[in-house]
Amino acid sequence: MAIEKMKLLSLVGTRNEEHAILQELVLSQKVHINLENSETYGNNYIMHEYEAMLPSGEKVQEENDAETESVCRGAITEVEKIASELQIDLKVILDQIKSYSKAQALADLQALKEKMGPNIESIMEKRKQVSRIETLSKNLSYFNKEIDFTILNSLKYIKYEVGMLSRENRLHIKKNYENISALVFEIGEVEASKEDIYIVFYLGELEEETHKLLKSLNWQVLEIDEDLRDGVDTCKAENEKKLEILKKQISVLEKDIFETKSELVSKLGRIYSRMQLELKILEIKEHLFRGNNVFVLNAWIRARDYNKLEEKVSGITDKYVMMARKASDLGEEVMPPTLLKNNWLFRPFEMIVKLYGLPSYNEIDPTPFLAITFCLMFGIMFGDVGQGLVYFLAGVFIANKIPAASGILKRLGASSILFGFVYGSVFGLEDIPVIRDIALVHGGPLNRPNIMPVLIAGVVFGVAVLTVSFAIGIINALRRKDIESAFFGKNGVAGYFFFIGLICTALCIVGVIPIPIIVPILVMISMLVIMVFKEPLTHLMEGSRPLIKGDKGSYYIESGFEGVETILSTLSNSISFIRVGAFALNHAGLFMAFKVMAEMVPGEITKFIILVLGNIL
Repeated sequence: MAIEKMKLLSLVGTRNEEHAILQELVLSQKVHINLENSETYGNNYIMHEYEAMLPSGEKVQEENDAETESVCRGAITEVEKIASELQIDLKVILDQIKSYSKAQALADLQALKEKMGPNIESIMEKRKQVSRIETLSKNLSYFNKEIDFTILNSLKYIKYEVGMLSRENRLHIKKNYENISALVFEIGEVEASKEDIYIVFYLGELEEETHKLLKSLNWQVLEIDEDLRDGVDTCKAENEKKLEILKKQISVLEKDIFETKSELVSKLGRIYSRMQLELKILEIKEHLFRGNNVFVLNAWIRARDYNKLEEKVSGITDKYVMMARKASDLGEEVMPPTLLKNNWLFRPFEMIVKLYGLPSYNEIDPTPFLAITFCLMFGIMFGDVGQGLVYFLAGVFIANKIPAASGILKRLGASSILFGFVYGSVFGLEDIPVIRDIALVHGGPLNRPNIMPVLIAGVVFGVAVLTVSFAIGIINALRRKDIESAFFGKNGVAGYFFFIGLICTALCIVGVIPIPIIVPILVMISMLVIMVFKEPLTHLMEGSRPLIKGDKGSYYIESGFEGVETILSTLSNSISFIRVGAFALNHAGLFMAFKVMAEMVPGEITKFIILVLGNIL
């Protein structure tokens, strides 16, 4: 339940073993390349120190990385094209390509192209023909007039075009028919729309004029082959025959290919994975520091992975040096990547944290706090055993498709079930004996004696949540050595005491705490003054001058507005938690509505369906 401890790995190896070492690191999936502020890593010193210590023993074999990249990307394109045509899903499978070289992959791809290339191209061509004929058959199905295409296609001076017109645009033609240099006939209709099928005859010399007219009427052309012969029914029958022949031919070709489909899928996957691995290695090579005989790689690793990585590298060569340094040893300029580390209970909520941005390496991981508060708030607002069960089962249903969302749904469902027992509610029914007897809130949230306690509980919960939030914010600011935000900012100590002052003022007004109301008000005013003067106070603590940098007038105006914003945001944050209790009341009221609807219909099954649907909605 924290942020994973990271170390900066510095790996020195000989350039002739560069590719093998990088391949092993990529396959391990345990390194993160990050070269921000790399001048602090001391790479030049490391490289010169080990240049003589790790002689390559043979001449360095230079590789043309640009050419390799071009070859790999070309191979990936060809594999994706084959997979697309054969409807195969490509996946990167790293555990099968360690001993599968780039040369082998390219040779296998060439063999596949030679063996299946003609068949695949034939399948592609025949599928295009099938698509064209199916479109033509669909267009012909709209016709309700018999047309002899043999006569139409033999016309020399008159051309024709078939298309669709909306009924509104048809009226435009009808009103201006005497001004149109073409003959327009309705020959069919599209039942699913407000459009009809028309055939337009025009002289060849008036083709451009006719097309301009049709374009102004949103004319939609229907493709009709020029080689059609005889009537519409005959054409449809001929098309059916052609489709049957083409589909049989495609089936035969596919059978030849798919007899070894599992082998083909495996081979394409291995080729694809190998090429992707090569591209990843080339990407890492761009971040290497190279000397005459050695290279230096910097990468962040989890502290617990160091021994495993050294074991992998030592299995390749004994000519290497590895060292790992803590981020604290590299200075404040270096910031390791953030890798969240949570147990099974909180891990699904990492998805939500990532949506808002990962915390910095030295900050507190907010995932556990988010998970707990999210589940508690959801349970308080939507506490019902039946609804919770619906959410839980929904999470189970999508477990394989969306694992992260599934985990969240299951936990929210469990929380809803738990608070359902607290409220004594199952699908909105609060009179089930077994559940009613163990309920802590007797009669449900809408029972008159329970309404105010539920609303007050929401506010108390909000105060507790905001207190923890302030604590996390203050600790994070101290870790960043941001004194201004930690002590004098609206999210720091001053902001928290202003918030407590506001709560105490409200409690004084309702007579809960027996202290003069002026005390919390003075605390609030004092904290506001501190927040307005946060910059000079910070500089005073740090002993730096001037106390206010820049224009003083602008500073005070800006601070004044920030003070007003603090008052408003604190008020809204405090009051907003009333909605937690209000949602619980609203939820119970909505259930009552569905309960009434269920009682209005006959049949126990129908009643149950209404209650379940009410919970889902």
